[in-house]
Amino acid sequence: MVFKRTLLSFSLFFLIGNGAFSQNNSQNKIYETYDNIVGLDNTGLYNGTEFTDLFLNTDGTYRYFNGYDYTKGSVVYNGQYYVNVFLKYDLLEDNLLTHSDDNLSIFNVKLIPQFVESFSIYNHNFVRLTGLNLGLPGNGYFEVAYLGNNLELYIKHTKKKIDKPLKSEIQYKFTDDNLYVLKNNGNYTIISSERALRKLLPKKKEEIHNFYKSYKTIYKSAPESFMTKLIMHLDCFENEKNQQ
Repeated sequence: MVFKRTLLSFSLFFLIGNGAFSQNNSQNKIYETYDNIVGLDNTGLYNGTEFTDLFLNTDGTYRYFNGYDYTKGSVVYNGQYYVNVFLKYDLLEDNLLTHSDDNLSIFNVKLIPQFVESFSIYNHNFVRLTGLNLGLPGNGYFEVAYLGNNLELYIKHTKKKIDKPLKSEIQYKFTDDNLYVLKNNGNYTIISSERALRKLLPKKKEEIHNFYKSYKTIYKSAPESFMTKLIMHLDCFENEKNQQ
């Protein structure tokens, strides 16, 4: 028997602003207590297919987001909100995984993408965006990097697999291959370079150029932070112009 609970309002649990989700701790505690009483096996979280990792022989790299092991996080799944559950984000095939350990069996569950609305792990927040027509592979999971009044920035985290033949086996290596997607005037566009951004925002060419010139070090060492700060800067610059 699966117990149903109603997700009263998405905004109660995820207040979106400046690329971060602010969670209501008291509400989270209520839901966590509910799950402990009922048992996650009865809540519908494990409604998915079993996942098996076929590429375990690696050089020390991994196909997952921020680490190989599961971590505690939260997810809105099939209209229900789950907090403090084990999650792992597979960047190779763009799947969100959860873990069941009921003393009888231990298995990995691949959540049904169409049921995943959003999730948070390692203090990073993700949403599922569909119908973008960007030609990107996967199930549409994007990290919310920045949400402003005029501009929104999303990061598409992916990993590439490289096969290395050894004498009697194949070793696998995983490398990051991330993309940046900007929402402007209701349209989503992949940002691959300074030139592409300047073309998309021609009125901000000078601001973009000056930012790249001033923060070359951050651009090379921490590109995600750089892009987030750049889009925030451009959005604030636009707000200041509108107020004049």
